[in-house]
Amino acid sequence: MTIEAIDEGFWTGYLRFLDAPTESGQPLALSSRATLLGAVGNCINALEGHETWGYAAEHLIYASGFPRNPWPGRSKKSKPTEIILPHYVDHILTACIADVTAINARLDNNDLILASGREILKEARSFCEVPNYDNLSVCAALILEAFPNQLALLKDLDQIDPKLGSAVRFAHGMTAIRRTLYNCFEDLVPFVVLIGFKTIFNPDTLLSLEWGALQPSFDGATIILHGSKLRSTKMQTSTHIAEEDVAKVALPAELGAPLGFGDLLDILERLTKRTRRILVNKADSSRLFVGAPLTSGTVAKAFRQKNGLSGDICWKWALEKFISRHDLPSFTLKSIRATGADQTRRDFGVFAQQVRQGHACPQTTRNFYTSDWVKKRGQDRIGEIQDLYVRASETLGKIDPRGIGEKGPQAAATPGFLCLDPYDSPRVGQMKNRLCAAYGECPSCPLAAVELHSDQAAARYLALRQALHAGQQGLVSAVQWQEKWALILRDLEQILSEVPQDILEAAKQYRLSVPAIG
Repeated sequence: MTIEAIDEGFWTGYLRFLDAPTESGQPLALSSRATLLGAVGNCINALEGHETWGYAAEHLIYASGFPRNPWPGRSKKSKPTEIILPHYVDHILTACIADVTAINARLDNNDLILASGREILKEARSFCEVPNYDNLSVCAALILEAFPNQLALLKDLDQIDPKLGSAVRFAHGMTAIRRTLYNCFEDLVPFVVLIGFKTIFNPDTLLSLEWGALQPSFDGATIILHGSKLRSTKMQTSTHIAEEDVAKVALPAELGAPLGFGDLLDILERLTKRTRRILVNKADSSRLFVGAPLTSGTVAKAFRQKNGLSGDICWKWALEKFISRHDLPSFTLKSIRATGADQTRRDFGVFAQQVRQGHACPQTTRNFYTSDWVKKRGQDRIGEIQDLYVRASETLGKIDPRGIGEKGPQAAATPGFLCLDPYDSPRVGQMKNRLCAAYGECPSCPLAAVELHSDQAAARYLALRQALHAGQQGLVSAVQWQEKWALILRDLEQILSEVPQDILEAAKQYRLSVPAIG
């Protein structure tokens, strides 16, 4: 076959060959087929410009119909990013707030240390005396004064005064000095994580945020964060009330009052203020997240990595240390984004999720951010609904499934009650692993729970009392009444006696009825 005879028909046949089943009966994976086709293309490309074969190579590449991406979408993820389960999210957020609280206290202490050092230096100089380098505050204050825009090394300290270098080297340690003056990369982790959960920005967008991109409202009540994202010409934005809690978690008492989002940014600005002055690349001084090495490092910097800021080894190590120190499950900024997106989808739908993530179309959101956990929750919910409607049918509609929420405790057999485990009822006649159908018996069930401060729930308890009294009038036998329903009525009366009087009066305004017992 001549070079000129190779055309689209030839390449179509070659693609059919690659798509055909192998000896195992299954075709090659799309990526393997693309690799084989790419090998042919690479060989042809290598001949471009060759004295003898250059013309033939150009013809094959540009004029013969050589396939261009015949298997689109082969590199798309078949499995979405794993999300962080809700109880782990609480642990992570609480750890972050604890760290921010500790950092804020450390900053206050560092200010006192530097103020003390400046006073001692001033006094020593007034008497023309050599400062006492045995005092860490003196060393820190002198280093900051001598090197306001530079990360000082031990050799720099020796040049100022060998005694200063010796004191830092053998008495205090460079780590203690730098921790007093600057912030390290691990200090940034709680701020990055908290802002990540608030904004669900792309990891690289999050780490590249700049102070100039924070836009407060004219009254300071709201803050808008703007960030750029690779592969997108659209600016990412996230708007927040300055005083809103940075995370909605139940904080331990020792952490004090909840932290506001504006307060978080103020602490971050204060933490990094001196570090931004000593950056090796001054263009990065506007970045939110900058850090200095605490031990032997020589460069203070922002996160940088040619394949994405989140790949910076300083960030990776800092996150790993944070996770290990707090004994947390492993997570990444990518999983934080997926988790926040997942919550938005469950609360407001896929279109709200698309807007919050800055996707051009909802299909991207569906393909990449529908977690396995959400899919499983959806499957579980379908199963719960089926059980509820089967129970409604078997009880002839006495237990109405309408309005019952997705949580198991709300699937109690009697209206107004909650159930700790409706699939493991201890009532007579109920089967384990099957939804309880003991209508009217919840007042005497040890797994039942009541809402004493809900007027609607109390109205249902009153309606159940009427149904029980009606049953006494001949709907059930005298024996059954004495052995079963009289005891349930007694327990119901005890529950009603615990309901606050104002709630009970409000409940009496409802005109509710429940199915008869028996």
